[in-house]
Amino acid sequence: MPLSRVRITTLRCLREAELELHPRRNYIFGPNGAGKTSLLEGIFVLGRGRSFRTRQMRRLVRHGADGFAVFGEAEVDGIERRLGVAYGAGRLEKKIDGQPAVGMAQLASLLPVHAIDPSMHAIVEGGPSERRRFLDWGVFHVEPGYLEAWKSYRRVLSQRNAALKRLASSIELRSWSVALVEAGAAVDDSRRRYLDRLAPFVTTFGERLLDRPLSLDYRRGWAAEQRLDDVLAANEARDRQNGSTEAGPHRAEIVLRLDERRVQDEASRGQQKLTAAALILSQVAVESVERPQHSVLLVDDPAAELDARSLERLLAAISDLPAQLVFTALTPQHLAPDAAYPTFHVERGEVRKL
Repeated sequence: MPLSRVRITTLRCLREAELELHPRRNYIFGPNGAGKTSLLEGIFVLGRGRSFRTRQMRRLVRHGADGFAVFGEAEVDGIERRLGVAYGAGRLEKKIDGQPAVGMAQLASLLPVHAIDPSMHAIVEGGPSERRRFLDWGVFHVEPGYLEAWKSYRRVLSQRNAALKRLASSIELRSWSVALVEAGAAVDDSRRRYLDRLAPFVTTFGERLLDRPLSLDYRRGWAAEQRLDDVLAANEARDRQNGSTEAGPHRAEIVLRLDERRVQDEASRGQQKLTAAALILSQVAVESVERPQHSVLLVDDPAAELDARSLERLLAAISDLPAQLVFTALTPQHLAPDAAYPTFHVERGEVRKL
């Protein structure tokens, strides 16, 4: 199962909070500004090394404190693991079982965490980098070796861009182009395999949440009918002028379509939120095929910007997932919690179990 216990200290309005979590469902209620979302942020930081609300970690530090810390206990493949992150002096320290983690990827592999929150429509409304980040997070969890392939590609891309900026010879530039093509093929192949697994779930959740067919159109970062090495050769002069590589997996994009129309162009804010939810639920579903109850889904105020019918559909779809669920809402009336699962109340940063 995922998290059995989490302890958060001096994060936003929380001085110290500790929760014992159920492996299936958990409910957190309280007024606006009480600290509900801060609890979810702490769990998210533990699994991803960042918040889903801000990129600036210092904003998570409680006023008057020097930093914050989050500790969790989780059973992973039958083994009890202790996870921790602590932020201070501009650095995020990461530990697993009391030992320093090599990188955030180690923690992320043990605690796959996702969030459905009022700002998630950015996956749809934001730029291509938002959708690439969503894509790469999913590929990382189901494609062994993807992280190393992506790092290798980024290193070669950096070297090629450096060669462009210092006006390297065509012979040197072509050597970097050959390396970029090889590294890029590994990244693109993994992404395609993942999207083949993701697409059926996206269709299913699109129908459940929107009553319309939702589909993904993957743009790999260069023309579909051309080879990357040919594109790099044809674009050499332009790349030199710009000092950067214009084609490759780092330019990939996912176009989302409802009834064959771009969601970004025509969908309302509510439809964008449901589309983003369908993507996130699909990602959790893919992870759960081989490892049920391994992922954590944080659901922050799902009623925001949704009508009663849409909320009902969303909650029904979420409840069917084989994942650990942590919900927040203003009152129990917004979620109708199951009495078999733990319920917490938050007020002025203080958490108590009901």
